[in-house]
Amino acid sequence: MSEKRPAYTARRTFVAASTPSLTTGRAEGAFGPYWRAVRHHPLLVGLVLLATIAASVVWLERRTPSFDSTAQILVTPTAGDAATAGLPILTDSVDPTRTLQTAATILDSPKAAVVAARNLPGWSVGRLLNAVRVSAQGDSNVVAVTATSDSEASAIAAANAYAPATLEVRGDSLKQQVDAQVAGLRARREALGDADPTTSANLAASIAELETIRDGRDPNFSLLQSATGAQETGASKKLVVILALIGGAVIGVGAALLLEQLDRRMRDEDALVEVYPLPVLTRVPVVRRRKGETPPQLREAFRTLQVQLDNEHDRTPVVMFTSASVGDGKTTSAIEFASSLVASGLRVVLLDLDLRKPDIGARIGVRSDVLSLFGSNVRLTDSLVEAPGRPDLLVFSAQPSGDISPMLAALSRQLPELLAQAREIADCVVVDTAPLGRVSDALRVVTVADDVLLVARPGNTDRNDLQVARELLEHMGVTPTGLVVVGGSGTSYGGYYGYAGDGRGDKQLPTLSPPADGGQRARRRDEADALP
Repeated sequence: MSEKRPAYTARRTFVAASTPSLTTGRAEGAFGPYWRAVRHHPLLVGLVLLATIAASVVWLERRTPSFDSTAQILVTPTAGDAATAGLPILTDSVDPTRTLQTAATILDSPKAAVVAARNLPGWSVGRLLNAVRVSAQGDSNVVAVTATSDSEASAIAAANAYAPATLEVRGDSLKQQVDAQVAGLRARREALGDADPTTSANLAASIAELETIRDGRDPNFSLLQSATGAQETGASKKLVVILALIGGAVIGVGAALLLEQLDRRMRDEDALVEVYPLPVLTRVPVVRRRKGETPPQLREAFRTLQVQLDNEHDRTPVVMFTSASVGDGKTTSAIEFASSLVASGLRVVLLDLDLRKPDIGARIGVRSDVLSLFGSNVRLTDSLVEAPGRPDLLVFSAQPSGDISPMLAALSRQLPELLAQAREIADCVVVDTAPLGRVSDALRVVTVADDVLLVARPGNTDRNDLQVARELLEHMGVTPTGLVVVGGSGTSYGGYYGYAGDGRGDKQLPTLSPPADGGQRARRRDEADALP
């Protein structure tokens, strides 16, 4: 066997000081979910805002204007005397507020609406009863008669017709009661004759006082001020628009938050870290690549990952790549990470253990013999194939067909021995496994891997899958080393140390390409005979 190179080493814990820009999450505060929902659905929020503003403008144009006009009636309680005893006269009390409320009740009469309607063309009794309200005006001694109408002039006319009508109805009612009382006092005076001059004089004074009330002098009520103007009621146009903005914002954010909850895709890195608070070890940009080339941004992303995993260790590390959902980019990440290690001068074994959907071989241009890997005499080197143009990258990637259950069972039994052999012939072992959020195959590897890297892709990773992956790993007692975020924002290498202009943006994930001539080279390792 050739001399073994210094082993690339790994660790399970993340040292934050090595990459201060890559954090374990962001404290977004109580409003974080709302702000995130707005960022993810700005069009929805904007449309709701425009709709509410448009609705408020239409309503303002179509709403019927409303005007209030008020006439005032002065209330003057009396001290009370023998002449007015028995009449509905308001007297002074210890509770002026209650006295004023009683006055408003006396004046607010349907009969007043009948009288006012006779003097107000175009107004019916019912309309007046609905449009006019009689109320005590605060702590004053004034009762307000307020009329509401769709024009200033009609509101003023209604208030000025209703206020005198209340006084007229009150005067008619009082006159009838005064006439009855005056008739009684006169009868008493005639019966006395000249027998009691003092009593007769008192009766005469009472009759005279009552006659003044009968002739129209109400001791309690008088018109203080007629209605002279009207004020438009209801919210102003400016206030309506402001309220529409507030309401639209609330509805729009609520709708965006609801969609955010219903959408199972993780929209951004913050959402990923919220579900599974792991350190973000690197962010892999999605860039256009030329044939046979690896963009500098991509190289730097995986160099960043390599530096963070590099630490003192006593054996060749096994670095496992898995994901929560299909399409997160774990296979591409495993290939590019292995390529980065090879470019730095290390010998790497790349194992495609995603037996349900093995893609590494097709992407690199190699194919292994799966039967030799799971035979009775396990020899990993019998199944390893050199990557085209990369003799230090040894790949196992089979294309199993039919029922893979026997191969999964064999893998479970022989995995420790396979990894032990891989450690002997390489400086680092990179393993691609099935999505942990969909199937449990990757659990066979997590307990023997030195670093477990969870690949996630905003816009693709399913929330439920990520939660399932977390629960499975926690149940196994394994904490992933960190997240590899594909398409994540926040890390850019363009324009630094000569990398400007290399990124052109593309929706396709980059992969390790075979040489332009498409040839495949297969060579067994010379160390095979030295294996036990």
